[in-house]
Amino acid sequence: MSSGSSAILPDDGAYPSGANRIGDNGAVSTGTSTTAPPARRRSPGRSLPGLLWSLLPLLAIVLLVALWQQGRPQTVATVDTAGDIAYARRISSIALPAPAGLPGGWRATSSRVDAPLGETAPGPVTLDIGYLTLAGRFARVVVSTEPVEVVLMEQVQSASRDGSAAVGRATWDRYRTQRGEEALVSRVSRATVVVTGDASAADLTLLAAAVGPAG
Repeated sequence: MSSGSSAILPDDGAYPSGANRIGDNGAVSTGTSTTAPPARRRSPGRSLPGLLWSLLPLLAIVLLVALWQQGRPQTVATVDTAGDIAYARRISSIALPAPAGLPGGWRATSSRVDAPLGETAPGPVTLDIGYLTLAGRFARVVVSTEPVEVVLMEQVQSASRDGSAAVGRATWDRYRTQRGEEALVSRVSRATVVVTGDASAADLTLLAAAVGPAG
């Protein structure tokens, strides 16, 4: 038999974390074990496929709006040419002709006067009017105090001569533009007149015939 007393030590698991424990020498020790906080779950970053999927609804909306715009009928504004015609005639050094008496279904869609010197001194004057024909095509007439060569170079560049065309009782020179459009050119009341556009030859002739001298 062994001498001395033996102490029965309690199992560590009998003490909860943080509880006081009594050692062999009677000293009280405080538990210092701590529990680590649970690891935070990291959210996965956005991948390229995820970004593309998130953009699909926006792309679908843009496509639908574009298709809707294409399906809408295109409207063309109508302008009043009377003011520009009156202004061009007032500052012109010659009696400037202008189109008149066109069919009721024709609509003027653009009108402008090019006069670099304005009313300060006699200078070149150009009247430029665009029309929408009954067939929905565009025709344009340019009336200028400049010589034919200058107007052709400015208005229908690189056009080639393509014979002549009868306009009423007059004969006009016919040109063909690089875009394949016809251009009719003549001198009316000392002014150069050019009629062109993607309208039919019959409509271009009709517009050329409507350009008469100032009343």
